[in-house]
Amino acid sequence: RQMPMEKTAVDINQVVREGLFFLEARCVKSGIDVEYALDDALPLVFADAAQINQVLVNLVVNSLQAMPDGGTLRVRTETSNDRVCLSVEDTGTGMSPEVLQQVFVPFFTTKDIGQGTGLGLPVAHGIVASHGGAIEIQSEAGRGTRLEIWLPVSSTPAVRRAHRSGSPRGLPWRGCGSSSARSP
Repeated sequence: RQMPMEKTAVDINQVVREGLFFLEARCVKSGIDVEYALDDALPLVFADAAQINQVLVNLVVNSLQAMPDGGTLRVRTETSNDRVCLSVEDTGTGMSPEVLQQVFVPFFTTKDIGQGTGLGLPVAHGIVASHGGAIEIQSEAGRGTRLEIWLPVSSTPAVRRAHRSGSPRGLPWRGCGSSSARSP
């Protein structure tokens, strides 16, 4: 059931830390290494933190299910052109071009009966769109998938003031680049 949106100044890095805290044990148990590259100077966004957390969890759970024999999950944040990017990348099974064209269609799933509803990515798409953002996806069968969530940096003065306390640091790997597919 959808709850009314409650937008506030949100630190996407904090959403990532809190959202993955509960999933890291599952990753370890499944033989999945988790790599973070979180930009400490990331500006705040005006968003509903619970909904952004739901998007993150949906993406991460999809990645975990795509790596039944282990692998690497990479989560990255960065800013580009007044937008914040949250990237979730896996070394899983990836998707064929035919499947990739259907991923945002409600109830479309490649999972066995009882293993998935086909609502994770459509719900994520709806949440991101309601925040004025976009989802970009790049995948190749047998090579993994990268999903990027792009959200506008808040232009609200209070949110900009709250951001001024951030400090930059280097990022160890590239993500959040241009992708081959965008959400509809």
